[in-house]
Formats: sequence, C-alpha cells, structure tokens
Amino acid sequence: MDADGERRIGRLRPYNLIVGLVHLTQAIVILALSNDFSLPLTGTFGAGEPGAGFLEPEVLWNVPIGPLVALFLFLAALDHLLMATPGIWQWYSANLRRNINYARWWEYMFSASIMIVLIALITGVSDTGAIIAIAGANAAMIFFGLDMEIFNRDRDNVNWTPFLLGCVAGIVPWLVIGFQFIGAETRLPEGESVPGFVYGIVISLFILFNSFAINMVLQYKKVGPWRNYLFGESAYILLSLTAKTALAWQVFTATLID
Repeated sequence: MDADGERRIGRLRPYNLIVGLVHLTQAIVILALSNDFSLPLTGTFGAGEPGAGFLEPEVLWNVPIGPLVALFLFLAALDHLLMATPGIWQWYSANLRRNINYARWWEYMFSASIMIVLIALITGVSDTGAIIAIAGANAAMIFFGLDMEIFNRDRDNVNWTPFLLGCVAGIVPWLVIGFQFIGAETRLPEGESVPGFVYGIVISLFILFNSFAINMVLQYKKVGPWRNYLFGESAYILLSLTAKTALAWQVFTATLID
C-alpha cells in the first residue's frame, strides 16, 4: 500500500475511537433516561390436529425497548473502540490492506439484527416465530456481505453472487414489516392511522439500510472515491453511526421518555 493509503488507514484509528465514544455516550444516556416501555412477544399454537384451529395467542414475554436500543449502541461502541486498541488495531489495519473487515460484519450481524427486530416490534410484529425468522434472514444477509469481501479479495472480475443472495435474504424482513404495516393501516377504524413516528422509522431506516448495499456496489464498481477500499470503510462507519443514531432517538422520543 502506498503512503497515501497508509495515511488513510492511520486516520481510521481516531475516527473509530470518536465514533465508538459517540455510540457509548448515546447508549448510556438512553439507558439512564428510558422508561419501562415494553412490547410483547406472542405465540400462537395449534389446538390439535392440522385444521383444528388455534389456541388463543399468548404473551410469552415482554421485550424492554430501552435496554434493546441501548444494546445495539453498546455493541457498535464495543466494535469501534476495540478496533482502536493496541493489538486489535494492527489486526484491523492489516485486514483493511487486504480489502476486508471481518469485525464490521460480525458487529452488524448482531447490532443490525437487533435493529430490524426493533423496527418489526414497533410496527406491530409480535409473533415469536416471525421475529426469529426476521433476525435470521437479516443475519444471513450480513454473512453474505462478509462472503462478498472474502470471495472477491483477490479477484479481478467481481463475483456478485454473494451480493445478490444477500439482497434476497435482506428483503425478507422488510416484506414482513411492510405486510404488518400496510395490514394495520388498512384495518384501523376510520379517522385513525399508524402513528407518524412509525412512518418515520420505517421509511428512514429502510433508506439507511439500503445505503449499505449501495456503498458496497460503489466499492466494487470502483466509482469515484470508492476506487479506494478505505473510502468505503469510512462510509460504512458513517452509515452505521447515522442509522443507529436515527433509530435510537426516533424510538426514544416517541416511546421511551415520560
């Protein structure tokens, strides 16, 4: 890597440190100020033989929303702060020189899956099986992102298969969320509507989630500054901060403050 590339890598260390501290501060503030608002996870079970109907849905447990928001912020803070620490920094920067960041994808696998589950809960998805499937599909999408970097690390011609498979997996949670959202909107009594903040969360986070895919396309298409892998890495960090901050504070101001 040339001298300019090494300077770019060097700048990522304070960048990760600052972003990690921002995530950590937000997590602490939200955890400290949140009320005890929670949303239910339910289960609907068969009443006997297939076709015999179902038992009444039952609440299996209630998910505390404040700690859930703080959790994905804490996970992001941990990732970025670790990347700036001695020892791990050397591993992180060595991987960047090879155009891969394992830590990013592992953090996203947990934090982004929590985020999409939170969005689903906010829109009214409560079935435990559906929530597990949503988290699993999102995690699969993230792993396809990791595969994209692994498979194309030493290739001149980009193999887009992992990206396309990730898109298929990644759209599934949004289809469930959209189904729930539209179903609620069309069935509410006349004069009532899904709360505005839910519209804001769904629209803004759908755009931000898809911005990560756009960033990857620009990286592998080598468009403008994305010709340099490190520019894309910086963009991932900024997108992650923006998406997590947007979701955290939209949820906080709407449901978590008395």
